[in-house]
Amino acid sequence: MSDTRHDRAAEAALQEAVAQRRRLEMIIEGTAAGTWEWNIQSGQMWVNERWAQIVGHTRDELAPITPETFFRLVHPDDLAGSNARLTDHLEGRTARYDSLCRMRHKRGHWIWVQDRGRVYEWDAQGRPLWMAGAHADVSDLQNARQDAADMRQRLQAVVDASDEVAVIATDVDGVINLFNSGAQKLLGYSAEEVIGRINPGLFHDPEEMRAYLQPLADAAGRLPTVFEALTAHAAQGTWSRQWTYVRKDGGRRQVRLSISPLDSAGGQRFGYVGMAVDITPLLEMREQAYLAAKKFASAFSSAALGMALVSLEGRWLDVNDALCGILGYTRAELLEIDFQTLTHADDLDTDLALVADLLAGRRDHYHMDKRYRGKSGNTVWGRLSVSLVRAENGAPLHFVSQIQDVTSQRQSGQQLRESEQRTRVTLDAVADMVLTLDLQGVIQYANAAATQALAGEGAAPLTGGQVQDVIELTTEYAPRSPLDIAVLLDPDSNAVDLHSDLLLSMGAQLLPVDLTRAWLRGEDGQHSGAVWVIRDATQQRARQREARHLAEVDPLTELSNRRGFEAHLQQAIIRVARTGQSASLMFIDLDNFKPINDSHGHLAGDAMLWAVANLLRHGVRDSDIVSRLGGDEFAVILAGCSLKRARRIASDLLESVRTLSIPWGLQRLGVGASIGIAAIGGGMSVDDAVAAADALCYQAKGLGKNNVQVEVPSVEGLEPPDGGEPGEVA
Repeated sequence: MSDTRHDRAAEAALQEAVAQRRRLEMIIEGTAAGTWEWNIQSGQMWVNERWAQIVGHTRDELAPITPETFFRLVHPDDLAGSNARLTDHLEGRTARYDSLCRMRHKRGHWIWVQDRGRVYEWDAQGRPLWMAGAHADVSDLQNARQDAADMRQRLQAVVDASDEVAVIATDVDGVINLFNSGAQKLLGYSAEEVIGRINPGLFHDPEEMRAYLQPLADAAGRLPTVFEALTAHAAQGTWSRQWTYVRKDGGRRQVRLSISPLDSAGGQRFGYVGMAVDITPLLEMREQAYLAAKKFASAFSSAALGMALVSLEGRWLDVNDALCGILGYTRAELLEIDFQTLTHADDLDTDLALVADLLAGRRDHYHMDKRYRGKSGNTVWGRLSVSLVRAENGAPLHFVSQIQDVTSQRQSGQQLRESEQRTRVTLDAVADMVLTLDLQGVIQYANAAATQALAGEGAAPLTGGQVQDVIELTTEYAPRSPLDIAVLLDPDSNAVDLHSDLLLSMGAQLLPVDLTRAWLRGEDGQHSGAVWVIRDATQQRARQREARHLAEVDPLTELSNRRGFEAHLQQAIIRVARTGQSASLMFIDLDNFKPINDSHGHLAGDAMLWAVANLLRHGVRDSDIVSRLGGDEFAVILAGCSLKRARRIASDLLESVRTLSIPWGLQRLGVGASIGIAAIGGGMSVDDAVAAADALCYQAKGLGKNNVQVEVPSVEGLEPPDGGEPGEVA
């Protein structure tokens, strides 16, 4: 009876074990995992059908299944690592065997497999006997990981491509996780110093932020952090504002900071990105321009010298009080007449000839002593200095005249000597070098600055020596070719006036200088000598070069802006007129650019403009001029390039733009282009050339975009570009 109960219990236990094994098999089947068992000592191995299916086989096709079957299917580059992890487990160093490796599918391609297992039975000596595990196909997951890594690498490359824009990304708590080369250049920190360690609020000026945050305090008086305040504005989209950044070395920079949220595809917020552009140089230039205008207005109205703005026809446009006092007229009376009416008849022809030289570009300014008719009929001697103000395109606008009343000096030799003495004392106090010379180059006077600079500290006076022995002048254009000093002593020579790039040899150093000459006359009115004023122009020329660069370069793309483009185009027109060499003008208008701004924001648009600019820059010769005219419009000046050749270049550029694709978020953005090409003629104006190319670009737009339109050659019998029809679509 007892045996019967024992048999029934054993049978029940066996049935439960079978049922449990069946449940386990159903669970394994549900997970679509391939399972395996391995007798480590005998080499016997068993796998389920799913294990074989993962690599595209049936169990029968793989039979007999042994560890060598696994080794044969595993990628050679992954086998050593897998064996090392297996050994670590069998020798007890790890709790389980876990390996990610590639296995060859029956069709020949590689799949990623996650293989996990562990020993579950040991022999009497404690050696591993049976081991079991499972295979899972993780190709999709691994490929997704690789795609994500590739995308991050491409995005990092785009972010690091420009060191002119600081890009700083954080997580939602404000911890920095991206700090590009532009940020390192702007702030002076390395990426290692800030990533994972610093909140970007550190970079803001503390006083500025304290004043900004004060009104944002809550009812308990708690102020938000800098990061909380700024990201709150950017919660729904990009937010921009000007701030003061503090560099690591304590320096301060003004920046335009744009902050945007970073969201996952599912809408989950995972961080923020800030892009900062250093606008300090621009603000400094604006301040300098404002101060210069203010100083000129102040100097004009309050100057002791008579000053006037004079039209090209000679009419007084504006005069200061000092000039009214010199001539005896009211301001209203002077504005009704011209300078010719008040000029003495014997001096008028000389004055008009010098004016003509200014307008023709043969000199930058001139000086002369001349006589005016005062309101009471008296003669007023004026020492006149005139310069010409030109527009950005070089066209003359008006004259600026300075008039010093020298009537008393002319009438009284004693007063003249006293004035000369006062002048010499004054000149010894100024930093400019001042020399008085006779027409043979003998130095009659040298102020303290000239003596020290040309002869050295404590040297004997230069009086009586030859100017050729102490001064050597060259130009920036030809620094190794000294100017002839004798020519500079000729009153009829404009050698100095033609040079705005003079250099003064100071031992081994070449010092940029401006040289101003004023001619001395004897009692007979003839030239008897000259006064030279030599001024250090180092800082002035540096500011001029910087100002020209800032005024003619587009800050986003670093291409020439419209102003720089028009200057280059004017030069190209002059070159064509002088040499007869062909030149072409290409206008490029991007297609489908506006949707990028509308859908992805201006940062995406700026990234596309920068990419197109880089493509155009590398798609033409170094000697060609690539410009951004504004918005999504570009232009290329192709010097020495016929319409036929220009069309081939345009076709290549069109294809490059058409295939251009930049990553943005989870998408890739692209545009097209419409291109118009016109010939640059030697007799045309800048506006004519621009209008011709623009019209052809507009025509390309009208013909469906993404094509090239070329100007029909005007010379009879001239072949159209590439032998095709004029205006042929690329």
